[in-house]
Amino acid sequence: MTTHRYDAEVNVRTKSGELVTVYPDTVGPAGMTAPQVHAAAHKAALAEVRGGTVEGSSVNTNGKRR
Repeated sequence: MTTHRYDAEVNVRTKSGELVTVYPDTVGPAGMTAPQVHAAAHKAALAEVRGGTVEGSSVNTNGKRR
């Protein structure tokens, strides 16, 4: 199976109210749909900013071969 890296940008509101932008390393199989990439990126961003909430995100589904 070919693995691709997808570009993602996720805006997360921290527990203290600060808005931060996270650029998670989103990797998955070739051909992931935008909703699949969003879900993976949100999960990765929230793992990085514990207790935060996603305010918005942008992803690119033109994966780059790894």
